[in-house]
Amino acid sequence: MVCKKMSIENRLKQVMETKNMNIKKFSETTGIPYRTLQNYLLGERKIGIEALDKINTQLGIDLNWLLTGKENTHKAVDKKLMIEWLTQWLENADEKNQIWLEIQMKRCFPEFEQWEKLKHQKMRD
Repeated sequence: MVCKKMSIENRLKQVMETKNMNIKKFSETTGIPYRTLQNYLLGERKIGIEALDKINTQLGIDLNWLLTGKENTHKAVDKKLMIEWLTQWLENADEKNQIWLEIQMKRCFPEFEQWEKLKHQKMRD
């Protein structure tokens, strides 16, 4: 999947939207002053290393994605939880969708194969 090129400001807005945060909540969570955050979102100020560290530490956001747009995932997503949810969906999907979803999961989550092996081993025990 090819993602449109977007600015850091737009990726920050996307993070806020994904996490259901307004500017105030984002500011409180990260410790970045409200007005400074407004300046980042408006593109009036470049994001400094300290703010990037806070965004990464407090929200688990992949800085490579935030800075470059590469890797279209937020590290804040708990991969194990995501794999469990997708696996449940996989189990309830029809055969065609099961095959497609399994291929996508293996592509997006290399851990999926290992997790599936553990799951099958537990079922045998």
